[in-house]
Amino acid sequence: MKIKARYLGIVVMAALLLVLSCDDDDDNGGGMNTDNEFTLDVVADGLFSPLAFISAPDNTDRMFIVDQAGQVYIFRDSATVETPFLDISDRIVVEGEKGLLGLAFHPDFANNGRFFVYYSGPLSPAGPEGWDHTNYVSEFTVTPGEDVADPASEIVLLAMDHPQGNHNAGMLAFGPDGYLYISVGDGGGGNDNQAGHVEGGNGQDITQNLLGSILRIDVNMPGMYQIPSDNPFTGSDGLDEIFAYGLRNPYRFSFDPEGNIIVADAGQELYEEINVVQAGGNYGWNIKEGLHCFDANNPTAPPDSCVATGANGEPLLDPVIEFGNSKNLSDGLGNVSIGGYVYEGDDVPSLFGKYIFGVLTQDPSGMNGAVFAADRSGTTWNYDKLLVGNMANGDLDEFVLGFGKDDDGEVYVLTNRGSAGSGKVYKLNGSTQ
Repeated sequence: MKIKARYLGIVVMAALLLVLSCDDDDDNGGGMNTDNEFTLDVVADGLFSPLAFISAPDNTDRMFIVDQAGQVYIFRDSATVETPFLDISDRIVVEGEKGLLGLAFHPDFANNGRFFVYYSGPLSPAGPEGWDHTNYVSEFTVTPGEDVADPASEIVLLAMDHPQGNHNAGMLAFGPDGYLYISVGDGGGGNDNQAGHVEGGNGQDITQNLLGSILRIDVNMPGMYQIPSDNPFTGSDGLDEIFAYGLRNPYRFSFDPEGNIIVADAGQELYEEINVVQAGGNYGWNIKEGLHCFDANNPTAPPDSCVATGANGEPLLDPVIEFGNSKNLSDGLGNVSIGGYVYEGDDVPSLFGKYIFGVLTQDPSGMNGAVFAADRSGTTWNYDKLLVGNMANGDLDEFVLGFGKDDDGEVYVLTNRGSAGSGKVYKLNGSTQ
């Protein structure tokens, strides 16, 4: 079933969702091999800009599609339910990388009906003058098993003022520890040194704001959050919510089968990166971009050397994947790293245990996203491009916006073609060879 696109007058341009200020990264990491041919088969279409496709822990065989325009749709019995599960389009800003960005269901959702969303709204009345908007993490409730939630049930848990319009990140996910993890961008703009960015960059700051970080909070008490006692900066000189930092725009992350957090962080000028995140880790931005040193005053010319530690002497941790940005490097792989999931399904045995990720587009002047599979071994992961066997030239001539994973471990690719109503959800299926 197709959904009627709402907001038909809004055009989702190439990077609409994440041209992450169109300053990204790319390099050619572990040995490309494009002989792997698979198919992408449409399971849902007619969407505005689908960003997440997730299941709820309630054994109802429902998947949920997060659409940037402000709706969450139910996908059930191979069809999309036309009436939204949640519609908060009346309180969000849909522009560029802003909108409804994340969704997570409480681990006990089957009994308590609690779920959480991340969205961009107008600047709060308390926001600094001249800043762009406010990002919210809110709790909603639904009667367990019902298909329509109450938009009036919202309780705002976090309100984070954002100086520029981009770099909102916005992923939500519960970890195996039962805590809610939240990705937050560095505030937007370029170089992490514009208005609203503290000296040294928001990415490197842990005391003045939550930007450029992965947060971890305990939401087991309805309508509020608490700080897990083992958060890395609890009781020390750092904001208690911060779990990891030194990130630019950690737009999508996921947990692997072993419970590790894999984060794709969109780069600025030359390099994209994917990190395995640990508690208290500093991932380098804006001292480094990927594996390379970074100079905010000359961002296209990496310095030969830079400091190896953060302000408190902590090491700057390297990504497991770095690849060049084709906007600025002739051998670049693509623009904007899009984090995905570890494949645990049965339909594509050759991918079992591999991390599936993508790029928004391979060509900065066109729309041709790509999907890759990485081996999760060693300090640097090797990866292969997956050729799309049921599409011309093996390429996906659409923007890759995100990924999904169902309860069977199968992986999905979320796309659009830069216009309202062009959004699709594809299922990754086996080789055509």
